[in-house]
Amino acid sequence: MPKHKKSKVWMHMKQLSDGKAMCKHCNMVVVISGGTSNLARHLSRHHGIETQPHPAGKIMEKLLMAPTSTTTSAGVTLTTQSDTDNDAPPLPSIGSSSQSSAVASTSTMGSSSQSSATASTSTCVNPFTLAHRGKMPEFKKQKITVSVCKYIVKSLRPYHTVENPYFRAMVHELNPAYQLPNRHDVSERLIPAMYKAALGSLKEDLKNADCVSLTGDGWSSRVADHYMTLTVHYLKDWDLECKVLQTLKAEVQQTGENITVEIDQCLAEFGLEGKVTSMTTDNARAMLNATGLAGVGMSLGCFAHTLNLAAQKLLEVKALTTLLSTIRPVITYFRKSYLGKLVLKEKQEGLNVPANSLLLDCKTRWNSTYLMIERFIQQYPAVMAATMDERIRKKEQFKKLQRVSDNDFNKMETFVQVAALLYKMTTAMSTEQRPTAGMVLPTMDKLKDHFSASPNDSPFAASLKAGVLKDLNKRYQGDGEREFLEEATALDARFKTFCKGEDVWDRLCHKVTAKHDKDLSIKKEANLAKMDDGNTETEPEPEKEGQVTAVKAPKKKSPLDEIFHGDEVEITSVTPPVPLRVRVQNEIGRYRAMNKLMPSQDTVLFWKENSTGLPLLSVIARQYLTAQASSVASERIFSTAGDVVKAERACLEPGNVNMLIFLKKNLP
Repeated sequence: MPKHKKSKVWMHMKQLSDGKAMCKHCNMVVVISGGTSNLARHLSRHHGIETQPHPAGKIMEKLLMAPTSTTTSAGVTLTTQSDTDNDAPPLPSIGSSSQSSAVASTSTMGSSSQSSATASTSTCVNPFTLAHRGKMPEFKKQKITVSVCKYIVKSLRPYHTVENPYFRAMVHELNPAYQLPNRHDVSERLIPAMYKAALGSLKEDLKNADCVSLTGDGWSSRVADHYMTLTVHYLKDWDLECKVLQTLKAEVQQTGENITVEIDQCLAEFGLEGKVTSMTTDNARAMLNATGLAGVGMSLGCFAHTLNLAAQKLLEVKALTTLLSTIRPVITYFRKSYLGKLVLKEKQEGLNVPANSLLLDCKTRWNSTYLMIERFIQQYPAVMAATMDERIRKKEQFKKLQRVSDNDFNKMETFVQVAALLYKMTTAMSTEQRPTAGMVLPTMDKLKDHFSASPNDSPFAASLKAGVLKDLNKRYQGDGEREFLEEATALDARFKTFCKGEDVWDRLCHKVTAKHDKDLSIKKEANLAKMDDGNTETEPEPEKEGQVTAVKAPKKKSPLDEIFHGDEVEITSVTPPVPLRVRVQNEIGRYRAMNKLMPSQDTVLFWKENSTGLPLLSVIARQYLTAQASSVASERIFSTAGDVVKAERACLEPGNVNMLIFLKKNLP
């Protein structure tokens, strides 16, 4: 500690005898640690007091207050110093030798001309001087603050970004009149207020939604804390919205009953009781049980997870497992060895093979295995030539590969051919922005046809197909789940022709009729209640005995009434209204007669454009358009969560984790 306390922190701190200091504002004891950095950080973070301006700030100050120069009409450059050097006179400088006469005439000017030149140069105006001198309007300050907080949330920046000296210097350079909030205000006041506003907006949207669907999945942080994220899907003016509801930290073992309690609490908070038509989760037994106990309309297994489970059956075939154990060490060597990369590159150029790197698979992602084998087949000539090169041929990893036969290579090609459709569907389901439930059964039918046995299949191809087909036949076999997916397929304008029987359309007709009757009865009850509440008219008092009541005289007819009296048309019959069920059947017939959409077209947009022409059927279609085929929407949160709860923020509070993920995904 220096003898003479020159640092400004000691204006706010009191030194103690044990290498610590006490804050004069909050009486908090702070460790000195050989310098005043901890003390300055405390003052800046908790009290907004800056005692150690960063050199970047001084540089910016010098740039802002740098001398400016102007050129007079006579060609003389006058240099104006900063505001603190107003006593110094302007210094003329000669622009060129040809301007010597102009300089001479300028030097003989009177004092009045010199003063006018000085005045013209001292009133230099630029955006920085205007911002420095002018007072920033309050609305502009709030707008910038919101933008700063949005930058922190959407870019997943830490709260202390606002205390970074270079960030503060940059903001000061952009607008010197704006003062950044401190870290405490950002974390405790501003971002929570932003979260509260976004949460209220989402609750208002869900209040007006007639039906919603959910997806849910769990993930673990770096410190092995388990979280469950729920997303909601609903139609807002025929626009399909996807929002994050909550990210809940699991405090108890994730059994079906405990997950049910967490789901029920979330539904109660957002007012979604009775509105959830379906919930899509992975195929874990605990999640499926929880959705059934939580009172969700329909529990659906994630179709992307189903595809992954079926694909794992491919990798369990013994012949393929042997091939993978042969090529993985070779790929690992060429990816890690510098010499191996050089040799492989030489062989690629010599054999005119595309100069692509070899890929190594991840065991939890089956499609990476498919891509690894596909790339290995492409690079097979170059790889074999590289393994025979004198510089690396004796490597232990190459012994098995050097014994690979043409039959083994044909097996790799067979695997790629068999698994190609499964890979395409996995990619489509993962990248699809709107994977509605109507896609499931048509996709399953395509896969079952592809993996059915063929007389021309080799024994290896037959073994690959048999394992996948057996697994696919076990999926989506529950009566309620199967019927729900059939109805979703029928109401998906892209796949409606896949429904061959009439049972699906009869069920839809019955559901539309029942829903219409239910909505009508609810509306009648609401109208009756409204009439009862608003009926303030008093009933006429009964007549007393002997009381004479005045009899109103008949109203006198107008001249027009007298002229046309007796010319009214008598109505002898009325055509009865068309029964509701017949109207529904007519709408279904018109819908089935319409051309189906291409698979890449938007079925939600189709129903938006035809909601007027199909008013009854479009109401029930809303329930199925929100149902999700996969829980990819929840799984996409994993990468965001990994960026939020990263190594530097592993101890982030669960409330802050929920708030940051909510804002990151829901803010526009």
